[in-house]
Amino acid sequence: MKKMKRSIAVAAILSLCVSGLPVYAAGAGNTSSVMSPAMEKLIQAELIRGNGQGVNAAYLNKKASRIQAAVLYLRLSGLEKEALAYQGTETYGDATQAGKVLAPVVGYLKQHPYLAGLVTDTEHFNPNAPLTAEEYAMLLLKVLGYEAGVDYPSGEASVFAAGQGIKSLQGKGTEQLTNRLMAEATAQALQSQLKNGTGTLEQLWSKHAQNGAFKPQTLQQTKYGAIDGKTYEQFGTLGWLGVPYAAPPVGELRWKAPQEPKAWTGTREAKEFAANSLQISGKSTAGSEDSLYLNIWRPNTSSTKLPVMVFLHGGGNMTGSGKDFQGEQLARNTNSIIISVNYRLGALGFFQNAALKTGNSLDDSGNYGLLDAFRALAWVQDNIEGFGGDKGNVTLAGQSAGARDVLATMISPLSKGLYQKVIAFSGGLTTASPKEGEQKSEDAIVKILVQEGKAANAEEAKAWIAKQTPAQLETYLRAVPADKLVTAFGATAIRMQPFPHLFRDGTVIPKEGFDAINSGKYAKVPVLLGSLETEFSAFAFGDPNFAPSINDGTLFTDQTKAAHYAAALKYGSEAYAGFNAERVAEKLTGAAGQPPVYAYRFAWGTQPGVISERLLTLLGAPHGADMDFYTGHAAGIAAYFPQGYFSDVNKPGREQLSAAMAAYLKQFLYTGNPGTGGTEALAAWTPWTKDAKAPIMRLDANNTTAEIGMSSQYNQGKEAVMAKMKKELPEETYKLLTEKVFAGRFFWE
Repeated sequence: MKKMKRSIAVAAILSLCVSGLPVYAAGAGNTSSVMSPAMEKLIQAELIRGNGQGVNAAYLNKKASRIQAAVLYLRLSGLEKEALAYQGTETYGDATQAGKVLAPVVGYLKQHPYLAGLVTDTEHFNPNAPLTAEEYAMLLLKVLGYEAGVDYPSGEASVFAAGQGIKSLQGKGTEQLTNRLMAEATAQALQSQLKNGTGTLEQLWSKHAQNGAFKPQTLQQTKYGAIDGKTYEQFGTLGWLGVPYAAPPVGELRWKAPQEPKAWTGTREAKEFAANSLQISGKSTAGSEDSLYLNIWRPNTSSTKLPVMVFLHGGGNMTGSGKDFQGEQLARNTNSIIISVNYRLGALGFFQNAALKTGNSLDDSGNYGLLDAFRALAWVQDNIEGFGGDKGNVTLAGQSAGARDVLATMISPLSKGLYQKVIAFSGGLTTASPKEGEQKSEDAIVKILVQEGKAANAEEAKAWIAKQTPAQLETYLRAVPADKLVTAFGATAIRMQPFPHLFRDGTVIPKEGFDAINSGKYAKVPVLLGSLETEFSAFAFGDPNFAPSINDGTLFTDQTKAAHYAAALKYGSEAYAGFNAERVAEKLTGAAGQPPVYAYRFAWGTQPGVISERLLTLLGAPHGADMDFYTGHAAGIAAYFPQGYFSDVNKPGREQLSAAMAAYLKQFLYTGNPGTGGTEALAAWTPWTKDAKAPIMRLDANNTTAEIGMSSQYNQGKEAVMAKMKKELPEETYKLLTEKVFAGRFFWE
C-alpha cells in the first residue's frame, strides 16, 4: 500500500506536467504516515503540490511518452518556463502532435538540441512515442551531469544510473517505461548526487526555482562588478568586449600565475576590444602587457543554460588576439555563448629562467600563457551563469597555437572540472623541456645586454650574467621594458626550437608530456579535430626559399621553382595536416576509455574554378582558412587577398558549407557529437576509429553546392611521407624540402 501511494504521489508530476499547467496532485489532508521522506521532500520542493492521491492505477500502468520525459528533463534542468514560452520558427515537423500547450516545447528542443541523443530523427520529434527505461535513465543522468560515451558506455545508462542511486530502472533497459516506473526513477534521481559534487538534484531544482530567465540586455553583473556591452542588431546577438578576467600581469605580476581582477564600482564599459597582448608587429611591437581580457557573445534572447565555447586564438603563441575570432554570428548560428580570450604571448607568456624561481610551482612553471587560459576558464565557472550559460557544458577550443594549448590542457591536472569537451582546429601535440626554455631566455638576455651597451658581444654578456646573483638578475629582468623582451624573442613559423614553449615543468604540464595519455592521466572528454587539405601552403608561401620567386613572379614561369613549390605543398601538407588530425586522433583513441574523437579535413579552395588559378597554385585551403567559415568574417585569407578568394561566384557554395559547419559545431557544443548537424540534409559524422574505412569528415564546396561526407583519406606521418618523397622526387627537391623547408617544423621533428 505504501508503495502504491508513493507511486501515485510522484506520478502527479507526470500526469499534469504534460498539460503545461502548474503541478498539483489532487487530495488534501495529512498523509505523512504513508509517504516516504523522499516524497515529502518533493512536495516541499513544489515538484508536487497536494498529497498525491489523485492518480489511479490505470494511469500509473500507462506507457510514458517522449514528451512527458522531455518536459521532466526541462523542468529538472530549470528550462521548462522558457521552453513553454518559445516563439521561434525552428521546430520539428510533428510538433503539433504534442498539443497546443506543449508544441512550443518541441520547437524549443529543436533550437536547443539537448536531447539529440534521444531524438535521432532530425525532422520528427515523435512526442507521443513510448520511452524505454534505458532512454529515461539517459535523460536523468544527463540532468545529473553524466553523458553517454563519456561517463558510461552507450547502451548502459540504466546500469550506470543504478550506481548513482536510481535503482528502479536497473534490469529494465529495453522495457517500455510506465508512468509508475518513471515516477519511481524521478524520485530516486532527486536524491542522487550531481556529477560535479555540488549537491543533489533536489538542491539543484531548488536553485532553479529561485532563478529567473536571462534578461536580454547589455547591462550585466559579474563577480567583480557591472559591465555594459553592445547589441548586434543585424545578427540578434549581444556582446561584451574587453572584460577583465585577471589582474594586469605587470610589475611584480610579470611572469607570475594570473591573479583575480580587482572589483570595481560603477559600470564598466564593455563595447570595445582590449589591447592585444604585446607582440611583434612588422618591425616594431604592438599591444600591451596589460592584456588579460576576454570577449563574450550570446543570442539576444532569454535562453539560459546555453553551451559555452571558450576560444584560444592562434599565432604561434607569439602573435594574435581574441578579436581574431569574433563570435557575434557564431553565437546566433549555434545558439551558444562564444568567448574569445587574450593570453600572454612570447617572452611574457612562456619564459623559463632560474633567477625567477620562487618555490611556487605555478609561478616557476614558465607556462604563463597556458595559466592565463586556465584563469579564463575559472572566470567562466564563476560568472557565465549570469550570462545565461551552462558552466557544466563548456567546450575549450583553439586554433593553431591555441589548439596546441588546448591539447596541452588535456594532460594538465589543472583542467579538472573546467570543461567538458575540446576542439582543436589545426593543432598538434607539442611540448618543450624547461632546459630549452632556459637556453632561449639566456639567448634573449644576451641580445638585450648587447643592445643596451652593457656588453660588447655575446661572450661579455654571458660573463655579465654569470656574475649576477639570482636576486640581481631577477631585478634586472623585471626592469627590462616589455617591448625589448618581445623583440628579443623574435618570430617563428611552426617551429619549436626558435621559441620553446608549453614546458614540461611537472606541475602545469607533466614531465612525461603527452605520454601521460598512454597511462590515462588526462582529461577524457569528447574531442573534435580540424585540419586543412593544403595545411602547409601558407608557410611555404612565406618561406625564404620560395618568397623571392613568388614576389618576382618567377614561380609561375620557372618550371623547376614551380615543381619545388608544388612538392612543398603536397608533402608538407600531408605531414602537417596529418600531424594536426590523424596523429592526435590515433594518440587519443589508443587510450582506454577515451570518449569519441571526430576529425575533419577542410578542402574549400582546392577545386579548379572556385578561387583564382593563382591562389589555387599558391594556397588552396591553407592553415586557418576554415576560421572565416565559422565566424562569418573575411578576416583571414580573404583579407590578404580580397580579389580571387571570396567572390560572388563562389558565394552560394561557401555559404552552404559555412552553414553546415555551424550546424555540426552546434550539435557538438550541445551533445559532444556533431551527428548530422540536426538536419537530414547533412551526412552523419562518425567518430574516428582505428579500422574505419572512412575516418575523417571532408568539408568542401564547389561554387554552388556544399560537398560534405566521410572520407577514406588518411594522411601519413613523417617517416612514411619521407619515404614517398625519396621515391617520387628528384634528389635536389628532396634535399631542399627535408633539409631546409621542413626542417625544425613541428610535424618534422
